[in-house]
Amino acid sequence: MKKNYKAISLLIGGVMLVGFSGYALAGSPTIEAGRGQTIESAAVTEPAAEPETPAEETAEGTGTSGTILAGTEAAEKQGPAFPELAEEIPPIWGPVLSINEKTIMIDNQSGVSYSGEIVLNIDPEATRVLDAVNGFPVQLSDLKEGEIIYAYIGPAMTMSIPPMTTATTVICQIPQDFAVPSFLTVKSMEQQADESYVLTGTDDTVIQVPADCNILPYLTRNLVRLTDVEKGSQCLVWSGSDGHAEKIVLFPAE
Repeated sequence: MKKNYKAISLLIGGVMLVGFSGYALAGSPTIEAGRGQTIESAAVTEPAAEPETPAEETAEGTGTSGTILAGTEAAEKQGPAFPELAEEIPPIWGPVLSINEKTIMIDNQSGVSYSGEIVLNIDPEATRVLDAVNGFPVQLSDLKEGEIIYAYIGPAMTMSIPPMTTATTVICQIPQDFAVPSFLTVKSMEQQADESYVLTGTDDTVIQVPADCNILPYLTRNLVRLTDVEKGSQCLVWSGSDGHAEKIVLFPAE
Protein backbone atom coordinates (compact mmCIF):
# COMPACT_ATOMS: atom_id res chain seq x y z
CA MET A 1 0.00 0.00 0.00
CA LYS A 2 2.89 2.33 0.83
CA LYS A 3 4.52 1.48 -2.48
CA ASN A 4 1.26 2.28 -4.28
CA TYR A 5 1.04 5.56 -2.37
CA LYS A 6 4.56 6.45 -3.41
CA ALA A 7 3.77 5.54 -6.97
CA ILE A 8 0.63 7.65 -6.85
CA SER A 9 2.62 10.50 -5.30
CA LEU A 10 5.27 10.24 -7.98
CA LEU A 11 2.57 10.21 -10.64
CA ILE A 12 0.84 13.28 -9.20
CA GLY A 13 4.20 15.06 -8.86
CA GLY A 14 5.05 14.27 -12.46
CA VAL A 15 1.70 15.63 -13.63
CA MET A 16 2.24 18.82 -11.58
CA LEU A 17 5.79 19.16 -12.93
CA VAL A 18 4.52 18.79 -16.47
CA GLY A 19 1.81 21.33 -15.70
CA PHE A 20 4.33 23.86 -14.39
CA SER A 21 6.66 23.16 -17.33
CA GLY A 22 3.74 23.70 -19.66
CA TYR A 23 3.04 27.01 -17.94
CA ALA A 24 6.66 28.02 -18.26
CA LEU A 25 6.68 27.08 -21.91
CA ALA A 26 3.42 28.89 -22.37
CA GLY A 27 5.07 32.00 -20.88
CA SER A 28 8.32 31.55 -22.80
CA PRO A 29 6.98 32.53 -26.25
CA THR A 30 6.66 36.10 -24.92
CA ILE A 31 10.29 36.08 -23.85
CA GLU A 32 11.41 34.20 -26.94
CA ALA A 33 9.34 36.48 -29.12
CA GLY A 34 11.03 39.43 -27.46
CA ARG A 35 14.45 37.96 -28.15
CA GLY A 36 13.44 37.11 -31.67
CA GLN A 37 12.28 40.68 -32.19
CA THR A 38 15.56 42.06 -30.87
CA ILE A 39 17.59 39.81 -33.14
CA GLU A 40 15.33 40.58 -36.06
CA SER A 41 15.59 44.30 -35.32
CA ALA A 42 19.34 44.01 -35.12
CA ALA A 43 19.30 42.29 -38.47
CA VAL A 44 17.34 45.21 -39.92
CA THR A 45 19.32 47.86 -38.07
CA GLU A 46 22.69 46.44 -39.08
CA PRO A 47 22.27 46.95 -42.85
CA ALA A 48 20.68 50.33 -42.18
CA ALA A 49 23.88 51.39 -40.43
CA GLU A 50 25.89 50.80 -43.61
CA PRO A 51 26.85 54.17 -45.21
CA GLU A 52 25.77 53.29 -48.75
CA THR A 53 22.02 53.41 -48.16
CA PRO A 54 21.89 56.75 -46.29
CA ALA A 55 24.37 58.24 -48.77
CA GLU A 56 22.13 57.31 -51.68
CA GLU A 57 19.10 58.70 -49.90
CA THR A 58 20.97 61.93 -49.14
CA ALA A 59 22.08 62.24 -52.74
CA GLU A 60 18.52 61.84 -53.95
CA GLY A 61 17.22 64.22 -51.32
CA THR A 62 19.78 67.01 -51.70
CA GLY A 63 21.54 66.36 -54.97
CA THR A 64 24.91 66.89 -53.27
CA SER A 65 26.36 63.53 -54.21
CA GLY A 66 24.94 63.93 -57.68
CA THR A 67 26.73 67.25 -58.02
CA ILE A 68 30.01 65.72 -56.92
CA LEU A 69 29.49 62.87 -59.34
CA ALA A 70 28.69 65.29 -62.12
CA GLY A 71 31.85 67.20 -61.31
CA THR A 72 33.86 63.99 -61.39
CA GLU A 73 32.39 62.96 -64.71
CA ALA A 74 33.05 66.42 -66.11
CA ALA A 75 36.64 66.27 -64.88
CA GLU A 76 37.13 62.89 -66.53
CA LYS A 77 35.72 64.14 -69.82
CA GLN A 78 37.09 67.67 -69.93
CA GLY A 79 39.95 67.55 -67.43
CA PRO A 80 39.88 69.41 -64.11
CA ALA A 81 40.95 73.00 -63.74
CA PHE A 82 44.55 73.51 -62.78
CA PRO A 83 44.87 74.20 -59.03
CA GLU A 84 46.31 77.68 -59.55
CA LEU A 85 43.34 78.87 -61.59
CA ALA A 86 40.72 80.88 -59.73
CA GLU A 87 37.69 83.03 -60.44
CA GLU A 88 39.90 86.12 -60.76
CA ILE A 89 43.39 85.58 -62.12
CA PRO A 90 45.90 87.84 -63.88
CA PRO A 91 45.89 87.75 -67.66
CA ILE A 92 48.06 85.32 -69.54
CA TRP A 93 50.10 86.53 -72.49
CA GLY A 94 52.29 85.31 -75.30
CA PRO A 95 52.74 85.22 -79.06
CA VAL A 96 49.95 83.93 -81.28
CA LEU A 97 50.82 80.54 -82.79
CA SER A 98 47.68 79.97 -84.86
CA ILE A 99 44.21 81.41 -85.38
CA ASN A 100 40.93 80.16 -86.81
CA GLU A 101 37.32 81.29 -86.59
CA LYS A 102 36.78 79.98 -83.06
CA THR A 103 40.16 79.60 -81.38
CA ILE A 104 43.51 81.26 -80.83
CA MET A 105 46.54 79.21 -79.83
CA ILE A 106 49.24 81.08 -77.93
CA ASP A 107 52.56 80.25 -76.34
CA ASN A 108 51.82 81.35 -72.77
CA GLN A 109 54.88 83.05 -71.31
CA SER A 110 53.17 84.87 -68.44
CA GLY A 111 54.06 82.43 -65.67
CA VAL A 112 50.35 82.33 -64.81
CA SER A 113 48.43 79.06 -65.24
CA TYR A 114 49.91 76.55 -67.70
CA SER A 115 53.17 77.45 -69.47
CA GLY A 116 53.49 76.78 -73.19
CA GLU A 117 50.78 76.16 -75.75
CA ILE A 118 47.21 77.02 -74.71
CA VAL A 119 44.13 77.00 -76.92
CA LEU A 120 41.79 79.92 -76.25
CA ASN A 121 38.19 79.29 -77.22
CA ILE A 122 36.55 82.46 -78.53
CA ASP A 123 32.83 82.86 -77.89
CA PRO A 124 31.52 85.33 -80.49
CA GLU A 125 28.68 86.29 -78.16
CA ALA A 126 30.73 86.78 -74.99
CA THR A 127 34.46 87.15 -75.70
CA ARG A 128 35.69 90.72 -76.20
CA VAL A 129 38.68 91.09 -78.54
CA LEU A 130 39.94 94.65 -78.02
CA ASP A 131 42.56 96.98 -79.40
CA ALA A 132 45.14 97.81 -76.72
CA VAL A 133 45.38 101.48 -77.70
CA ASN A 134 41.77 102.58 -77.99
CA GLY A 135 39.69 99.67 -76.69
CA PHE A 136 37.82 99.21 -79.97
CA PRO A 137 36.72 95.71 -81.03
CA VAL A 138 39.03 93.74 -83.31
CA GLN A 139 38.13 90.92 -85.68
CA LEU A 140 39.98 87.63 -85.21
CA SER A 141 40.96 87.80 -88.87
CA ASP A 142 42.95 90.95 -88.07
CA LEU A 143 45.23 89.12 -85.63
CA LYS A 144 48.57 87.95 -86.90
CA GLU A 145 50.70 84.98 -86.00
CA GLY A 146 53.62 86.04 -83.85
CA GLU A 147 51.98 89.10 -82.30
CA ILE A 148 51.76 89.28 -78.51
CA ILE A 149 48.28 89.22 -77.00
CA TYR A 150 46.97 89.37 -73.45
CA ALA A 151 44.04 87.15 -72.54
CA TYR A 152 41.78 87.05 -69.50
CA ILE A 153 40.50 83.51 -69.14
CA GLY A 154 37.79 81.66 -67.27
CA PRO A 155 38.43 79.45 -64.21
CA ALA A 156 38.25 76.12 -66.07
CA MET A 157 41.02 74.60 -68.17
CA THR A 158 41.19 71.10 -69.61
CA MET A 159 44.07 68.74 -68.93
CA SER A 160 44.37 67.95 -72.62
CA ILE A 161 47.57 68.59 -74.56
CA PRO A 162 47.50 71.43 -75.37
CA PRO A 163 45.09 72.57 -72.65
CA MET A 164 41.99 74.52 -73.63
CA THR A 165 40.17 77.33 -71.88
CA THR A 166 37.72 80.10 -72.77
CA ALA A 167 38.92 83.66 -73.17
CA THR A 168 36.63 86.30 -71.72
CA THR A 169 38.69 89.28 -72.96
CA VAL A 170 41.58 89.45 -75.41
CA ILE A 171 43.76 92.55 -75.75
CA CYS A 172 45.70 92.70 -78.97
CA GLN A 173 47.51 95.00 -81.44
CA ILE A 174 49.85 96.10 -78.67
CA PRO A 175 52.55 98.58 -79.72
CA GLN A 176 56.10 97.89 -78.59
CA ASP A 177 56.90 99.18 -75.08
CA PHE A 178 53.24 100.00 -74.54
CA ALA A 179 51.58 99.73 -71.12
CA VAL A 180 48.78 97.24 -71.69
CA PRO A 181 45.44 98.33 -70.18
CA SER A 182 43.84 96.28 -67.44
CA PHE A 183 40.41 94.73 -67.82
CA LEU A 184 38.65 94.95 -64.46
CA THR A 185 35.41 94.03 -62.81
CA VAL A 186 34.85 96.68 -60.15
CA LYS A 187 34.68 95.65 -56.53
CA SER A 188 34.42 99.22 -55.26
CA MET A 189 34.84 102.79 -56.49
CA GLU A 190 35.37 105.11 -53.53
CA GLN A 191 35.53 108.89 -53.82
CA GLN A 192 38.24 110.65 -51.81
CA ALA A 193 38.29 114.06 -50.12
CA ASP A 194 40.07 115.61 -53.13
CA GLU A 195 37.32 114.24 -55.44
CA SER A 196 39.62 111.58 -56.87
CA TYR A 197 38.66 107.91 -56.61
CA VAL A 198 40.19 104.64 -55.53
CA LEU A 199 39.09 101.85 -57.87
CA THR A 200 39.44 98.31 -56.52
CA GLY A 201 38.91 95.34 -58.81
CA THR A 202 37.51 91.98 -57.81
CA ASP A 203 41.06 90.65 -58.26
CA ASP A 204 42.14 93.19 -55.59
CA THR A 205 43.91 95.42 -58.10
CA VAL A 206 43.90 98.98 -56.71
CA ILE A 207 44.10 101.97 -59.07
CA GLN A 208 44.12 105.66 -58.18
CA VAL A 209 41.71 107.54 -60.42
CA PRO A 210 42.22 111.32 -60.69
CA ALA A 211 39.10 113.48 -60.62
CA ASP A 212 39.79 114.59 -64.21
CA CYS A 213 40.46 111.08 -65.59
CA ASN A 214 39.10 110.66 -69.11
CA ILE A 215 36.25 108.13 -69.19
CA LEU A 216 34.55 106.88 -72.35
CA PRO A 217 31.61 104.56 -73.06
CA TYR A 218 32.14 101.40 -75.08
CA LEU A 219 30.81 101.75 -78.63
CA THR A 220 28.13 104.31 -77.79
CA ARG A 221 27.81 108.08 -77.72
CA ASN A 222 26.28 108.01 -74.26
CA LEU A 223 27.84 110.41 -71.79
CA VAL A 224 29.43 108.62 -68.85
CA ARG A 225 31.07 109.94 -65.69
CA LEU A 226 33.28 108.50 -63.01
CA THR A 227 30.20 108.30 -60.81
CA ASP A 228 28.84 105.71 -63.26
CA VAL A 229 31.62 103.30 -62.30
CA GLU A 230 30.20 101.18 -59.52
CA LYS A 231 30.36 97.72 -58.01
CA GLY A 232 29.98 95.13 -60.77
CA SER A 233 30.95 97.50 -63.59
CA GLN A 234 33.43 96.23 -66.15
CA CYS A 235 36.01 98.54 -67.61
CA LEU A 236 39.33 98.82 -69.39
CA VAL A 237 41.81 101.01 -67.52
CA TRP A 238 44.99 102.57 -68.91
CA SER A 239 47.45 103.54 -66.18
CA GLY A 240 50.60 105.66 -66.23
CA SER A 241 53.98 104.85 -64.72
CA ASP A 242 52.76 106.32 -61.42
CA GLY A 243 49.94 103.77 -61.29
CA HIS A 244 47.25 106.41 -61.73
CA ALA A 245 44.49 105.87 -64.27
CA GLU A 246 44.79 107.97 -67.43
CA LYS A 247 41.78 106.65 -69.35
CA ILE A 248 38.83 104.36 -68.65
CA VAL A 249 36.50 102.68 -71.13
CA LEU A 250 33.29 101.68 -69.36
CA PHE A 251 31.37 98.71 -70.75
CA PRO A 252 27.57 98.68 -70.63
CA ALA A 253 25.96 96.80 -67.77
CA GLU A 254 24.96 93.26 -68.71
